[in-house]
Amino acid sequence: MNLILAKVCSFITNVLSHELTEGEADLGKFNWVYNITDVINAIKWPLIIIIAAAGSIYAIFLGVQMARADSSEKREEAKKRVINVLLGVAIAVGLMLLITVFVNALPSWIGKPEDNVIKNS
Repeated sequence: MNLILAKVCSFITNVLSHELTEGEADLGKFNWVYNITDVINAIKWPLIIIIAAAGSIYAIFLGVQMARADSSEKREEAKKRVINVLLGVAIAVGLMLLITVFVNALPSWIGKPEDNVIKNS
């Protein structure tokens, strides 16, 4: 959790006042992209874990409700909810992984920082 807060605070301070130091890449208007990708990379796995855990707990709860159901109507309703929860968790985790692929590819689209290093003359 401290790493996530550190990345968010670092992003905010870098966006508000960013001065290039010697040897730092000058990508012009794209410097903020690296800050955002760092923040997203710091929070993506905890988010996936939280989503999967919450969905699993809720699916177990619904499974118990389905097993305890007195009538077939309640059983069918619980069955529909379990299917919806599993689909929702699968979609959420899939989107997080898609965002991961996008975020990891984004810096290569705008150029590597090593290619744009300030050189001393």
